[in-house]
Amino acid sequence: MSLAYKLPYTYEDYKHWQGDWELINGEAIVMTPSPIDPHQTFLITIGTDIKTSLDKCKKPCYIYAELDYIINEFNVFRPDIAITCQKVVDFIRTPPKMVIEILSPSTALKDTTIKFQTYQKEGVELYMMVDYSLRQVKLFKLINFAYKKIEDKDRGLMEIEVNECKITLHIDTWWDLL
Repeated sequence: MSLAYKLPYTYEDYKHWQGDWELINGEAIVMTPSPIDPHQTFLITIGTDIKTSLDKCKKPCYIYAELDYIINEFNVFRPDIAITCQKVVDFIRTPPKMVIEILSPSTALKDTTIKFQTYQKEGVELYMMVDYSLRQVKLFKLINFAYKKIEDKDRGLMEIEVNECKITLHIDTWWDLL
């Protein structure tokens, strides 16, 4: 199927495409090839911090990396990290409790605008943006249907509660990877 002749695309179209895509408002967005460093290194390190914390929690919460979040017929995002408190069978179909996007030069604008607005509208409780080029971590919490920045850190520990689970992030160690 040629992508040049049909708009808007739907999830039905999306699930037949080869390669890595996101679907934003019916528009097909090709994802750049997965960068090896530092994006992947950060993904693994942040994921390890989260997994270590979730393993200590009595509540069932799960971490998923680069798993499709099917928002609706016209929007399918692939967050870098998503935390849900229900096991996912195939794809994420309900708003995750938390989404983390690692800002890359090719994705930063999309992550800070379209994804920010969509996650907010869909009710994702916590949204974190990690900007390794600026060595900055911003955490937003959904309060009264709008994101409010609750943390803006460049070092130290960040402690977050997700579904009564305390997640400890060791931000200082992240920058050692650069």
